[in-house]
Amino acid sequence: MKTAGIIGGTSWHSTLDMYRYVNQKVSDTMGGYHSARLLVASIDLQDILDQNTPSGKGGVLVGAAKQLEAGGADFVVICSNGLHEYAPMIEQAVRIPLLHIADSTADVIEQAGKFRIGLMGVKETMERDFYKSRLTGRGIEVLVPDGAQRDFIEKVLWEETNFGIVNPDSVKAFEEIAQSLIDRGAQGVILGCTEIGMLLKQENTDIPLFDTTIIHSDAIARRCMEE
Repeated sequence: MKTAGIIGGTSWHSTLDMYRYVNQKVSDTMGGYHSARLLVASIDLQDILDQNTPSGKGGVLVGAAKQLEAGGADFVVICSNGLHEYAPMIEQAVRIPLLHIADSTADVIEQAGKFRIGLMGVKETMERDFYKSRLTGRGIEVLVPDGAQRDFIEKVLWEETNFGIVNPDSVKAFEEIAQSLIDRGAQGVILGCTEIGMLLKQENTDIPLFDTTIIHSDAIARRCMEE
C-alpha cells in the first residue's frame, strides 16, 4: 500500500473528517484489519495567516510537504480547497506527486454527467482561477454565488465552521445559496471548502452536492491502495 502525506490543520476539523473517511474507505474495500498508511503534517493555520506575502504563505505549506516527503510519503495532498492556490509551489519543491482536490472533483462531476456546476467556498476559491481553471479546462462551466452571497459564505467559514461551529441559521442560508445556483442553471453544487460539509449534507437536500472532503478522501484511499 502507498503512503499518503496529508497537509492538514486547515482547519483541523476537516482534517479529522478526511482522516476518518480515508481509513473507512480502505477498511471497507480491503477488509480485515486494514487501514490506510498516512502521514499527517498538521500545520498551525495561524502561521499561514501571519504571513504577508504569497511566497510566505506558500512557504509554510512547502515546509510541510518536504516533511512528508522526508518521512516516506509516496504522494502529497492538501486538506483544503483554497490553499491549492499554492499547489504549484509544492509541486516545484518536492519530487513526489500532488493529488489535486479540484482534479478529483472534476473526475466525479464528469462521471455524474454534469457540465454546469455551482461552486461554494472561500472567496479565493470562488473568485480566482487557480481552482476554477482545473474545472473549466475539463469542459465544466462554473457558476459562483453573487457578491453578497460570497461575502456571507466567507464570514461563516472563517468565523463559524473554522471553529467547529454549526449555526442552524447558517445551514439554512447555505441551502438557500445552493438553491440559487440551481435556479441559475447549475446541475449540482461543489462544496468547495472542506468544512462546508458540516453545513450541507446530501441526505438533507435534493440538490446534487459534490462534497470535496468526501471526494478527495475517496481519491486518496484509492491511490493508497494502488499496487
